[in-house]
Amino acid sequence: MLKHFLLFISAALIAITSQAQNNAKVIFNNVPFTNGSEAGKTSFKSSEFIYARVELGKTVKEYFKIEEPAGPTKPHVLIFKYSKRYTEADGKTYADNFTNGEYLYVKPENLNKTYFELDILPDPAIAKDMFCMVSNFQGGKYSSPIYFVRLKNYKNNSTISYSIQLVGGTTVANDAGNPALPKVTGSFDLVIDHADELLVKQNMELASKKVQTDGDKLASLPPVFSKPFKTTDPKLTASKINAILKRDYPNRKVLKLALESDGGQLWMVSKNDLGIPRYRYFNGKLHSDILYEYNSKITHRTFPSNKSCLVYALR
Repeated sequence: MLKHFLLFISAALIAITSQAQNNAKVIFNNVPFTNGSEAGKTSFKSSEFIYARVELGKTVKEYFKIEEPAGPTKPHVLIFKYSKRYTEADGKTYADNFTNGEYLYVKPENLNKTYFELDILPDPAIAKDMFCMVSNFQGGKYSSPIYFVRLKNYKNNSTISYSIQLVGGTTVANDAGNPALPKVTGSFDLVIDHADELLVKQNMELASKKVQTDGDKLASLPPVFSKPFKTTDPKLTASKINAILKRDYPNRKVLKLALESDGGQLWMVSKNDLGIPRYRYFNGKLHSDILYEYNSKITHRTFPSNKSCLVYALR
């Protein structure tokens, strides 16, 4: 009886999650969205650019249950997955399951929006979304995975029916198949023309170069920089914090700092198994706007820090 009761609860939770997800709406278009009122379209030629806009009804952070990254160099992410139905060049038709998922970089400035705009096959000149196979984005970075389509592998004039999915609530791509996780799904058709093979390949390469350079740049600093938490604590002066950051991140130049606190206790004490205090740490967040070098390029980026960045030994 208990087993059946637990199964009922599990099924009910999944049903509730699915119902909440049905409130989101995915629209596709061949030009970037300006205000979300565009009617959109669902079928595209392989020579067209494609964009998606997801209307959530909640903030991106709330809908997808995006938590703060586990470390100062780890970004916010969503998992991007897709499946497709298609006809190969030999005339045989197949249907693929959803991919395991790839990581989509989510800029902090997008977390409080009630919509999310996504590159599908973007114009390389304005490509903005950065994808990676690893969650810290220290591996190869590229534009939309849909750009890896090779048209001549499919029957000419046939249609690839794509379903795309954005999944939140996890930072592990292999977990993105969990039906209880928040997600949105949308579908569109791509009509194949073999004559577009070279065009699509060139666009993929150019779009990937664009996001490798600009994909993690912010349009503006997060609001916390204009309204930081202020304190007179002598251990939280700018000079003390800068010294810690310089020690831990010697190859980065700090441009601006901002503290964030929920108004609770400023410092927490960590103890060992015997209850003996080991160190204390700041019970808040440190945001740092920095310049850093990666792959011989100077990049401007803002990091929200985790709590362990400001640690003082107890004396």
